[in-house]
Amino acid sequence: MKQWQRWAVAAAWMCGASAAMATITVTGSRDFGGEKVGTSCSGGDESQQPVILIKDGGTVSNVVLAAGKAADGIHCEGSCTLKNVTWEDVCEDAATMKGGSGKTMNINGATVNNADDKIFQHNGIGSKVNISNVTVNGTNGKLYRTCGNCSSQGKRTGAITDVTVNGTIKSGLAGVNKNYGDTVSIRKVKWKNFDVNKTKVCVPFNGVIKGNGEAKELPVEWGTTTCNVSKTDITKF
Repeated sequence: MKQWQRWAVAAAWMCGASAAMATITVTGSRDFGGEKVGTSCSGGDESQQPVILIKDGGTVSNVVLAAGKAADGIHCEGSCTLKNVTWEDVCEDAATMKGGSGKTMNINGATVNNADDKIFQHNGIGSKVNISNVTVNGTNGKLYRTCGNCSSQGKRTGAITDVTVNGTIKSGLAGVNKNYGDTVSIRKVKWKNFDVNKTKVCVPFNGVIKGNGEAKELPVEWGTTTCNVSKTDITKF
């Protein structure tokens, strides 16, 4: 690195910029030690690249995605684990599961702030996403959504437990495609100002193949195969 480049990096850090200027690819395990990383943010542009790409079997831990630089968050290509990850301000999605049949994404310990749309996006058919020990702050759309209009569709499975919602979640804790056999279990959720008659928890959809319109939202469900959650699983505080 040339001297002027060193000065530029130093100046960026002094202004609070993040460490990464391009996608970080993780193979194996990487502990970031609390490092703040990021690239850019183009709002809801779904063509943005991830800040971190985790290869099959990889783990990332103790990392902060910087506000205004979180792009499309973290992508998981196969099975992966996220431990103690903080999003200062979500750009497009916080993390996306792309791994396919038999693969699992484990999110164990996360703090998420202000996801206008989805926090955790589930695309990989035949895979599972486990979400635990997560705190949600600010204004958000959904915590978890299986893909409503991917180019191919099939069953996806989710599990949500030990979640604290300090902020707001406008359109449902979880959204899943009933017509493709998606299922989600929800346990031990603490939700500020929760109203069982107004607050959406599990929202089923009729998903579609990309190019065939938009997924259709269906009435909220409790205690079904699609939405494995009871009203006692949600505690108001």
